[in-house]
Amino acid sequence: MIVRSIDAIIRMLDADYIENGNIEEKIKGVCIDSRKVVEGNLYIPIRGVHHNGHVFVQQAIDNGARAVLWEKKETLQPPKDVVVILVDDTTKALAQLAKAYRHQLKMKVVGITGSNGKTSTKDMLASVLKQRYLTQKTLGNFNNEIGVPLTLLSFNEHVEIGVVEMGMENLHELSYLSHLVNPDIALITNVGTAHLENLKTMDNIAKAKVEIVDGLHPQGLFLYNGDQELLVHTVKMSQIAGSIGIRTFGCKESNDVVVSNVRQTMHGLSFQLNHDEFHLDMLGKHQAVNAASVYMVARALGLTNEEIQAGFLNIEKTGLRNEVVHCGNCLILNDSYKSNPQSALAAMDTMEAFDIPYKIAVLGDMLELGDTSDKIHYDLGKDVGRYHVQEVLTIGDMARYITQGVWNHTNTIKVKHFSDQQSLQAYLQPYLTQECMLLVKGSRGMKLDVLVEELVKSI
Repeated sequence: MIVRSIDAIIRMLDADYIENGNIEEKIKGVCIDSRKVVEGNLYIPIRGVHHNGHVFVQQAIDNGARAVLWEKKETLQPPKDVVVILVDDTTKALAQLAKAYRHQLKMKVVGITGSNGKTSTKDMLASVLKQRYLTQKTLGNFNNEIGVPLTLLSFNEHVEIGVVEMGMENLHELSYLSHLVNPDIALITNVGTAHLENLKTMDNIAKAKVEIVDGLHPQGLFLYNGDQELLVHTVKMSQIAGSIGIRTFGCKESNDVVVSNVRQTMHGLSFQLNHDEFHLDMLGKHQAVNAASVYMVARALGLTNEEIQAGFLNIEKTGLRNEVVHCGNCLILNDSYKSNPQSALAAMDTMEAFDIPYKIAVLGDMLELGDTSDKIHYDLGKDVGRYHVQEVLTIGDMARYITQGVWNHTNTIKVKHFSDQQSLQAYLQPYLTQECMLLVKGSRGMKLDVLVEELVKSI
């Protein structure tokens, strides 16, 4: 984490200040939540839609904050017992501080984005790079205009590689983050229907993802999924300038790194990358494509195949993504962090590969899909109807259309819709004593992770 004198922070922000304390004192880390401030922190009060962090400054000081940022336009009185650094906008100042700190560090940065798979790829890449370098990564999903600066400021002084996940909701957001992060290597896992509500078209989503190159080092490396024609076309049309290297990965033979011969077992994946054999401690055949991108980054940074393989087998995973949970005699595939059609079908593919006699798919609403959300859910239902599952259970207003899609496609799958988690849990309870597999998949807002927790607690 950032450790700098208050005076250095003031200079990094080119800011005025109120000297209520010793500006030679060092701050240790930054925090935007007054409840989580620890001794030595710089407290940054963010002005949000519902809360104004300036209101909670005294709590931050009581918890050990040694200095605070303060917006000049704030009508509340600034505190009198710590150094107050005056800025026009605390959110912009957070980003400015992070950018300055990023350029003070000697690390290389790998920036990752994508509609699906960016968090798994981040986890995989950090595990691999740790085999040779002092590596830190984005924690959780801190990937927006607040999370990315906090990620950069969390890196230690001597870090050699930073793996930074970058998300977006609209055009130009990723360009902003890319200029902030200034990656040496930029990676797009794929383009899917996530954020269709805001961006309206797949073309716009692809353009928004390619913005990751805007802040890329002029001699940097850009990697993307060459299996997706829309992404290939968008990259060609973007006229990427400079001496940036551009390479692709995927299952098509035209890619620079080709994924082939993918096999899944209960314990993970085996596959070939340009005919070299690898094993991965993750489930889901789509993860082999993510592994190909990790392989390309690692090779560009000088790692050997042996180091890459060691990293693939020791991944520190972010939760709620293809987690296998043993619950009585039932095996739960907990993929409840987010959902869109591409990731839902990938989860169905993962369940399909298991040799278990009875399979149940629990599917919740996929959020942020825009005006055609009903049709997208219905089409997913039609696709789900092609899988070898015994039951499809749905929950949520839009998930009703998944039910209809399955119903209209097949009469061999039992289909049932639930209006609340309590009734769904009660229905599932008897299955926990049977040999079966349960996939739980839905957008984060559906809180299906709570369903999994309650099922596990009930055993």
